[in-house]
Amino acid sequence: MQAETSKTSDKSPSSALATRTAGLRVSSNFIRREASRTALDTKFAKTVNSRFAILRTQILREMRKHGWRRLAITPLTAGAGGTSVAVQLALALSRQKLTEVILVDLDLAQPSIATTLGIPGCDPVSEVLNLNRPMADITAIVEEVPNLWVVAPGSAEDDAAELLQDDALATALHVWRGIRPNAIEIFDTAALLDGDAALATLPLVDAILLVADGRRSTNSDMTKAERLLKDLPPIMGVILNKSED
Repeated sequence: MQAETSKTSDKSPSSALATRTAGLRVSSNFIRREASRTALDTKFAKTVNSRFAILRTQILREMRKHGWRRLAITPLTAGAGGTSVAVQLALALSRQKLTEVILVDLDLAQPSIATTLGIPGCDPVSEVLNLNRPMADITAIVEEVPNLWVVAPGSAEDDAAELLQDDALATALHVWRGIRPNAIEIFDTAALLDGDAALATLPLVDAILLVADGRRSTNSDMTKAERLLKDLPPIMGVILNKSED
């Protein structure tokens, strides 16, 4: 980190980040496709946008109330749709033009935000840490939504849970947070009940939003989740995804 800082010592952190990311702009096939779909099916688009607008308002209220900036979107089980919720929530937040949003894929063993958004994947987080590079190097600006920034690794990491618990990652995220202190950060995590990667991630955030499969999650899943989440950041709520209503 020190080497990078010395190169930009004559600039403020914000201007340094702007300089490094000037050429790192990505265009999202997903956003363009959704825009076309909206034009063809306004009723569907209105329904989706309305649901996530309500969720956005509830989340912003709680985060502002408590001074939180970093929210984990954590599925209970694999396939519950956590990435979809994280992406749609980030887009809903970014529709407020004065709100800066950073969407981060920290499901490092199975990253999927790059594929979901239809953008090029960035370098592995492990490479950033090993080479002492700043997180800003792999942060991209989405052209269609310029107040939305994305960290979306393009390939899976070995030993993801160990990497997520490394002090070097916590330090890199802390420095990175200082560059954009007012941004709302949305972390897409691994499934809570599918190994320890999610548990390794959650101490890095201020609050947690759980995503449950409304058709398959059970009371037993929730009981296990409550036990695992003891002494971790507060749960903001539970979304029943894929439900029939």
